[in-house]
Amino acid sequence: MRAEEFLIERWTKKTVSDYYDHKKDLKFTNKDVRVSQPFDGCVVLRYRTVPDAARSFFRVAEYYDGKHYGSGVRQVSLPEFLDNWMDRQGNVDYFKFWDGFNIPDRAFRSWLKSARPLSNAEQVMVDAVRKNTQGQKKFCVIGVGSDDPDTIRHEMFHARYYLDSAFKTAVDGLIKSHKNHSDFKTIQRVLIKKLDYVNHVDEETAAYLYAGSQLKLVFGVDAKDLVKAFRELDKNES
Repeated sequence: MRAEEFLIERWTKKTVSDYYDHKKDLKFTNKDVRVSQPFDGCVVLRYRTVPDAARSFFRVAEYYDGKHYGSGVRQVSLPEFLDNWMDRQGNVDYFKFWDGFNIPDRAFRSWLKSARPLSNAEQVMVDAVRKNTQGQKKFCVIGVGSDDPDTIRHEMFHARYYLDSAFKTAVDGLIKSHKNHSDFKTIQRVLIKKLDYVNHVDEETAAYLYAGSQLKLVFGVDAKDLVKAFRELDKNES
């Protein structure tokens, strides 16, 4: 492609306007995040957009659970991250679709020890977590990029699974009972082979079934009976 053709294709009125707007609004502050604590130990950070949430959490999330770096083995370098996530057209879809994150205290603390220097967005996230977990030994940080109820339900499942021993016991019982179900196996297979999950696969499968959304779109299953079983967890709480 010649330079002139490149500019004609890439530079339009909208792309130029978006670029200038972005340059005027680079500073990320705590005003861009809403923080709540729906129950003890659970800190929820709600961002205005999916990209805001993703750029705040992508390094700690990949450190905790990423296929290429997970289990706290080592920090995520930007060159490696781009190698693993940028497609041949230059798109990094991670920052467009990854709209929910859950980080337990042990992973957060371990990551932070060697994560510096932090990006501006990461510093805002770290400050919010520290402020809202003072004196707490056990906590779970949830980051979401929208008010989508299914995303919030999915991530809240992870927080409850980590913080509520009775809830975890009930979930583990359901996993054991349904692990050989064909839909359960299909979800696990997609998580491992297409979504790059290595750790916490049972827990992640249960979270999708508990939320009950996007199962047909992402995994190609209806799993109505499994969704019903996992949603009974709420009734058992009441």
